[in-house]
Amino acid sequence: MKNQNPAPHTKRPAPGRMTRRQLAGAMLATAAAAQAPPPPPSTAAGELQAAREQNQRTAETLAAAWAKVQVSIEAEPAFHFTA
Repeated sequence: MKNQNPAPHTKRPAPGRMTRRQLAGAMLATAAAAQAPPPPPSTAAGELQAAREQNQRTAETLAAAWAKVQVSIEAEPAFHFTA
């Protein structure tokens, strides 16, 4: 006989939603991929171009990871900034 009521820790999230562990795994994978260093450039202009390319790759990787995450407004904490 198959168990009709699985344990709470085996429950799967609704489609289109991520668990905290899935979110953490996606962020760690993103951070690891973004830290892959390219070969060092030989000139200042090459160094500037390499930095721009790395920033662009990191932005694209993070945008792809955040596109998968859906956080409801209720999950966001309320912040009050005072000067």
